[in-house]
Amino acid sequence: MRRIGLEVLERVLYPVIPVVVTAEHQGRVGGMFAAWWMQASFTPPILAVAIAPERYTYKLVRESGVFAFNLLDFKLVDKAPFLGDVSERLLPGKIREAGLNIMRGEVLGAPLIAEASAAVELELVKVVEAGDHDVFLGEAKAVYTVDDFRGGMWSLETYRPLMYLGRTRRPGPVYRVYLTPRGWEKREIEFAGGKLKPLAEKRVRLISRVEEAVKASSNMEEAVDAVRRILYEEGLDPSDAEYLVEDALRRVKSYRREGQSRS
Repeated sequence: MRRIGLEVLERVLYPVIPVVVTAEHQGRVGGMFAAWWMQASFTPPILAVAIAPERYTYKLVRESGVFAFNLLDFKLVDKAPFLGDVSERLLPGKIREAGLNIMRGEVLGAPLIAEASAAVELELVKVVEAGDHDVFLGEAKAVYTVDDFRGGMWSLETYRPLMYLGRTRRPGPVYRVYLTPRGWEKREIEFAGGKLKPLAEKRVRLISRVEEAVKASSNMEEAVDAVRRILYEEGLDPSDAEYLVEDALRRVKSYRREGQSRS
């Protein structure tokens, strides 16, 4: 082996089977692909997932205390940009925009993707800060699968797990690379391509504006007020301000740590 840079650690750990984390608050259903997840306990059955505060799903899970994991089949790979590249904050109803449907879990009433191959209803039990992400720990209350799962194991006769290999790098268009282990079929899908591109660009601009507002503020209250004004100008929900400020503060701290380590 040879030593490589820590900046590509994430890519070394791929491929992974990502889950779509779904949640609902005040009638708003959202979801996002999450590659950083794991089972953390047998008894009780605890699953964990890392989500950054800027993600709209972060707010939904925090506010509702109920969420779900959804596993998708590779046949749904074309839906991936809606789930991984754009925010529910900027595209309300993005799951339905992707052509997917929502069903309700039988125990917690959590929103599940009806076309998923498996889903788990989770009740939030703890949130642990971990750098620029928080780790959400949820106790599984119910699990649902298609018929391919039987005898305590996937038969993989019809289910083709959707796996994620990472993004290509600039210059040039950025593609997310997905694959499935059955024959190792591979697809490259342009990041936020087509009609999703303006929404992805708007999200980048919003994050940049928020970060600049946080840097220019002398305290938390001032930062939140400034970001509320930005959200209002963008036609977005001002109540998201605290989450966006928290995300920006962590990124600013990260930049400072990087600068100190290089000096």
